[in-house]
Amino acid sequence: MLIVRYMKTKALLLLIILLLGCLTPPYRHGFDENDVVAPSPYHVEWERKPVANAIIHYTYNYIVAISYPNLSIIYPKYWNAIELKVKNIGNTNIFIYNIEIDIGGRKFIQWDGKDGKEIMPGEEKSFVVSFMVDNSGVYSYKIGFYLMAGRNNRWYDWGLVYSEGENEIEISPFKNPAHYKMHKNYYVYFDRIKKLVDPYDSIVVQKANIASSGYGYGYNIAKVCSIFEYIRNHMKYVNESKDEWNSPSIALIQGGDCEEFAMTMAAMSMATAKGYVARIYITDNHAFAAIYIGKDLGILNSIDSYYHAKLSYALFEDKFGYWIVADMLSSCYLGCLPVGGYALEGEGRIYKWSIETNDLYAIDVV
Repeated sequence: MLIVRYMKTKALLLLIILLLGCLTPPYRHGFDENDVVAPSPYHVEWERKPVANAIIHYTYNYIVAISYPNLSIIYPKYWNAIELKVKNIGNTNIFIYNIEIDIGGRKFIQWDGKDGKEIMPGEEKSFVVSFMVDNSGVYSYKIGFYLMAGRNNRWYDWGLVYSEGENEIEISPFKNPAHYKMHKNYYVYFDRIKKLVDPYDSIVVQKANIASSGYGYGYNIAKVCSIFEYIRNHMKYVNESKDEWNSPSIALIQGGDCEEFAMTMAAMSMATAKGYVARIYITDNHAFAAIYIGKDLGILNSIDSYYHAKLSYALFEDKFGYWIVADMLSSCYLGCLPVGGYALEGEGRIYKWSIETNDLYAIDVV
């Protein structure tokens, strides 16, 4: 009799445990409004333009590689960006103090021409070039450089020099907004990311310090841009067939796919800010990070100054303020539309946009 009663009690306890498990909330508590840390503005200047002081017409020789973004994120009436990698293959130094893109007969000069980048023989440096067109379609364009050439602090100013040949780029038409379900801090992803992202990991801290050095003290938006650029240029993309996620410290050494890129952006930004600054968004087939930038969109001017280009930005907005998309697998700058994202009809520097997915999971990285 006692044995039967014991077994019944045990079965009842087991049933209660199972019921409690079923009643566990599927969503975790994330950030409170006082938790998040916004970066400060930071205006970036490059090297000052040298004085043209040479009579000799120093020659120059360079090659240009054009890196296109995911072409499905190029839209009319927004500021679109391409990346140029300029390699000096001559025996003189080159100084590029501005860039012009002529697209569809419209010319866009990138910055004020007071500063720029010096490129030594054998060296390669990158530039972001932006432009805007009025309508979708295929456009021809050509690139011109305002450049100087010289050696031993003697410089000859060649002015505007166009690269040979024209290129074509397709501007996508607008789409209708997608209909997806938003999930905030779904426990499966929340717990998994919380376990893997460690901003105090020695490798993460070391790489964050390397990436953000040279941009003053404290946590500022230029450091966020430099972390984005560092991950994009130094971390290897590995297409993983299995749903296995590695920590950012492992990914920085071995590489990873979209989840690792997103978590590494979050971890390195948190290491620099020494606080909560990041979310990770997960779609049906992709993941990307977003970084908190506060409530004042004037900080976007600092991002323009970092890239020396006028850009359009993909943001999320909530009660905390604004979160800027950081998807280095999509394009060349902080704030580009993410993979799967697309613009809705609109114009200007803030995208009206949507994303192709059935479910979108927003995960606070804590």
